Amino acid sequence: MKDTARRDLMKEITALSFVLDETALYLDSHPDDPAALAYYADMRAKYEDARAKYEGEYGALTHAGVRGGDRWSWVDGTWPWEREDD
Repeated sequence: MKDTARRDLMKEITALSFVLDETALYLDSHPDDPAALAYYADMRAKYEDARAKYEGEYGALTHAGVRGGDRWSWVDGTWPWEREDD
């Protein structure tokens, strides 16, 4: 059950990341489109929420998600690309 939840959350993060990339490309040629700007802001908030939830439950997705402390925790556990169920 927990592996399914992790996989589903990772799929959501991947989809939201794709949406952000595609919207950013559109905004490169339409930088003043208010609807696109609002859409990007909404999708970015959803992405950040999903990423924070994933990292809170399963660990950092990238080195940027490592929390401060007295140890570099990025090296602990399995690496994101080593998780076979994602």
